[in-house]
Amino acid sequence: MNIDDINKKVKALVDETWKDSSKWHQNFGEAKKLLEEALEHSPNDESTLINYGTVLCDMGNHTEATEYFRKAIDHGSENKHAFYNLGVALINSSTHENSMIYMKKAKSKQSGALTWETYFDPMGH
Repeated sequence: MNIDDINKKVKALVDETWKDSSKWHQNFGEAKKLLEEALEHSPNDESTLINYGTVLCDMGNHTEATEYFRKAIDHGSENKHAFYNLGVALINSSTHENSMIYMKKAKSKQSGALTWETYFDPMGH
């Protein structure tokens, strides 16, 4: 499987989870594993960095997720999901550091075809 196919597969697993929550542990575990393997071969792939951060964020690992969103942005990503998801991860981490700055920056960006928004409940804080 090439890197795009891996990201498509991961996106499909996550989409399936939102339709059937009984598959959450299985699908997120598989998605995380696929992305970790992809990052071993392509550590700077933009979609993979964003998607790994998104999976980590959805699993509640917000602080770790920020590392992957920042790396994608540091490597020049203009993907809306890198910025928005970083904002969500920062809101959910202990620092709340600049979270709104990234969410506002996301408004002027375009979404990537292979990435998605992390789950965010603004009332959950």
